[in-house]
Amino acid sequence: MSLYLDRSGWERLSLGTVATASREKVNPSDGTVDRYVAGEHMDSDDLKIHRWGDSNETDLGPAFHRRFRPGQVLYGSRRTYLRKVAVADFDGVCANTTFVVQTMDPTRLIPEFLPFVMSAEPFHAFAVAESKGSVNPYVNWSDIMRYEFDLPPLDEQKRIADLLWAVQRDSTTRATALAAVDALIDLWMRDVGQIDGAEAVVVSDLIEHSIGGVWGTDPGTSELDVAVIRGTDITIGGKIRPAGAPARSIKESEAKSRTLTSGDVLVEKSGGSPDQPVGKVGLVRELAGEMVPSNFVLLLRPDRSRCEPTFLFSLLRGMWRHGGFAEFTGKTTNIANLRTKELLASTVRVPSREVQRRLATEFDALERTRTEASSAVTASAALLTSLTAEVFGGTDGAV
Repeated sequence: MSLYLDRSGWERLSLGTVATASREKVNPSDGTVDRYVAGEHMDSDDLKIHRWGDSNETDLGPAFHRRFRPGQVLYGSRRTYLRKVAVADFDGVCANTTFVVQTMDPTRLIPEFLPFVMSAEPFHAFAVAESKGSVNPYVNWSDIMRYEFDLPPLDEQKRIADLLWAVQRDSTTRATALAAVDALIDLWMRDVGQIDGAEAVVVSDLIEHSIGGVWGTDPGTSELDVAVIRGTDITIGGKIRPAGAPARSIKESEAKSRTLTSGDVLVEKSGGSPDQPVGKVGLVRELAGEMVPSNFVLLLRPDRSRCEPTFLFSLLRGMWRHGGFAEFTGKTTNIANLRTKELLASTVRVPSREVQRRLATEFDALERTRTEASSAVTASAALLTSLTAEVFGGTDGAV
C-alpha cells in the first residue's frame, strides 16, 4: 500500500516552530482532575493510553503538576529509547518529566498530524541521540524543538492523518481482540484443573521421563553439537522459539536422555521477573534438528498412557499463570528458582483420557484463534510502520 505522496509543496522546518510544550499546571488534589498518567501507564509504540491512576486516591507528590487535555500529545522524556508517545483522550495530570505537546497554529500544523511526527522512527532516533545521562537518560524540550522534518500542506496533512489514524484504530481494535483471546485461554487453563469427576494425581505419576538440561561447551569441543533451549526461548504463550537458541557441544550420552521430541513439556527453572514469575511452561510441537534443554530448563515427557501432552501443558501453564508455582519458588542471590522436586510431588486433578482428548481439541481451536488474532495485530502494526516510514523516512530522516 502506498500514499502516493507529492512532496513538491512540503516545507522543511523544526518542530519548535510549529509545536510547543504546554506549561499549564494543576494541583491534582484540588478536585479539578481525577486521573493521572505516569510513565508506566504509557506503552511503547502505542498512541493510545490504556491505563491511568486515580489522583483522588494517591499522594502524587510535587512532580505531578502538569495538566493535559484531550488531543494533546504526551511524550516521556526519560529513557527515550522506550518510545513512549500517546494522545490524551481525557483530562488529567502528569509529571514534569512528561512533555505535554500541542500545535502552535492549527492552520499550519493540524493536531491530528502531530502524533505521527513524534512517533516516527527519525524522531525517536533524534531524541535518543540528544539524550543526556547514562543511568536514566533524558532529553530537554529545547533539544526536541530542534528536530527537523518535512511538513506537507494542510490538505495533505489531513489526508495522511485520516489514513494513519484509521490504521491506528484498526491496530487498537485487533490488539483488543487478541487480549480477549488471551484472557479466554487463561480462564480455560484455570478451569482445566477443576473438571468434575477428575481424580487427584501426583504430577510425577503423569510423567514418563523427567530430567534437567545441560550446560554444554563451545561448539566443536565435545561429541555432538545441538541447539540448547533456554528459558528465554519459552514464550508467555507457551510456544518454543528456538530461533535464538545457541549451539552447544555435549556428550552423546547427555543427548540420549534429553533430545526433545514432539509432545515434551518444558518448564523454566530459573529466572523470571515481577511481571513474569519463574516457571514458564512450553509445549514442544515441531522440531528443526536436534535440541536439548539448557541447565535452567526442566524436561517433562508425559506418560501417554495416562496423560495427553496438551493436557499436561495446559494444566501446568494454568497453574503458573494463576500463581500456583509460588509455593514451589525460592530465591538464590535475588534470582527466582523453581523447586522442581516439590512441583513434581504436588497433587493435581486429572480427568479421563477421553475428556483430556476433548480438552486438547478445544485448546488447539483456541490456539488457532490466537494465532490468527496475533497475525492480524502484526499485519496492522506493520502497515502503520510502513506508511509512517513513507511519510517521514527511515532512521536517518531521509525519504
